[in-house]
Amino acid sequence: MPLRDNAPTLRRHFFFLAGFDPMDAEGHHRIFTREMARFASVWNTQAECEPHPRPTPTGAQWDAVASGPGWTTQTRFELLAWDDLVRADMRRSRWSHIGGGLRAIADMIATGTILRYFQFSHRYGIFFVLTYVALLAITAASIFAGWLVFGFAAALGGWMAAGLSIAATAGAFFGLMATFGARVRLQQSLDLAEFSVDFVRRRHPAIEARMDAFADRLLAVVAEGGVDEIVIAGHSLGAMHAVSLLARALEKDPDFPQHASIRLLTVGNTSAKFALHPAGAWLRQAAQAVYDARDIYWVEFQARDDIVSFYKVNPVNLRHAGNSNGLLRPFVRQVTIREMLTPETFSRFRLDIMRLHCQFFLANDRRAAYDFYAFVFAPVSFNAIVHEIEGPQVIFEQDGAIVPAERRGAA
Repeated sequence: MPLRDNAPTLRRHFFFLAGFDPMDAEGHHRIFTREMARFASVWNTQAECEPHPRPTPTGAQWDAVASGPGWTTQTRFELLAWDDLVRADMRRSRWSHIGGGLRAIADMIATGTILRYFQFSHRYGIFFVLTYVALLAITAASIFAGWLVFGFAAALGGWMAAGLSIAATAGAFFGLMATFGARVRLQQSLDLAEFSVDFVRRRHPAIEARMDAFADRLLAVVAEGGVDEIVIAGHSLGAMHAVSLLARALEKDPDFPQHASIRLLTVGNTSAKFALHPAGAWLRQAAQAVYDARDIYWVEFQARDDIVSFYKVNPVNLRHAGNSNGLLRPFVRQVTIREMLTPETFSRFRLDIMRLHCQFFLANDRRAAYDFYAFVFAPVSFNAIVHEIEGPQVIFEQDGAIVPAERRGAA
C-alpha cells in the first residue's frame, strides 16, 4: 500500500454497495474523504486515504489508514459500482419515467404489495405512496394552471385558448418537475419504483449480470487473502444487492466463507420491498441462503428516524425484530439517527427524508452507538463493535486510544 504503514494491528477489505444513486466513483471518493475527516475529528484519531480512486473490474477502490495511540488500521475500501445502470435508467425521457412509474404503481396495487408494505411497516408504506402523491400534486397544479389560462384566453377563440391552455399545462408540469420534483428527487423515486418491479420480476438482465460479476470479485479477494476480515456493506437497495451477491458467491463456492472472516453489514435496508412482492421468492431464497451460511456473520442496523427503510422488520423471515443479542443471526439492532447528529444538524435535515436515510453511510457529528466509519477504521474486529450495545463509544477512549477488551467486556 502506498500509504504509511506503522505496524498495523488490523487489515480490512471493505466492500460497499450504494443504493439507487447515479453517483460515480469520484463522487463516492469525495464523500469518503470528507466523512473520513469528520470521523477522525469526532473520535480523536488520524486518518488519510489515497487522493484518487483506482479502477477495478467491478468499480473502484482506494487504500486508507487510520491510527491512534498504540494502533493503526489499514483498510482497502472497494466500491462495487452499478451507477452506470442507474444513469442509463435516468437518461430516458421524462414521459418514459412517468409511464414506468405508473406501470410500477399499477403492479404494486394489482399484486397487493402496497398493502403488505403498510402491514409490515406503515411508515415505509407512507413513504412509497408519497412519491405518487407528489406526482398527483404536480399534475393537479399543472391542470389548474392550464384551466386558468384557458379562462383568460377564451376571448381569443376556442382553438387558440385550447392551444395556450395545453402549452401552459405542459410548461407548468415540466417546470414543477424540474424545481419541486428535483428537490424531492421525484424522478429518481419514480425510476426506483420501476426498477424495483423490473428487478423483482427478473426483467433487468444487466443488473443480474452485475451481481454475478460482484460475486466473482468477492471470491477473487477471498482467494488473495492477506486481510483479517472482509466486510460487505450495503445501504438501502444496495443491501439487497449485498445479499444477492453473497448468495451467488455461495452458489459458485459454498465453502468460501471458511477461508476468510466474512461479515455482512446491511443499513437502511429496503430489501423487504422486494421480498414482499409475490414475484420475490428468489430474493427470499437468497436471504435464506446467506442466513444458512453459518460462517457469514450478518448484522443489520435500523432507525426509526429513517422512514425509507423497514424498521423493526427481520430481513430474512420478515417478522418483527427488536434489538436482538449478538448470538442471533441476522443480528438486528435499532439505533437513533438523531443521536448521531448535533441538534442543529438534525433540525436542518429533519424534513429531508433522503438525507436522514443516507446518514447510515456517513460519519457522525458526535459520538454515538453507531458510526459507519467505525466499521471501516476501528482497529478491533467487526464482532467486537457489534457486540457492544454502545458500539464505538466503548471502543474508543477520549484520546483516541482503544479501551482494553477486559474493560469493555467485548466478546
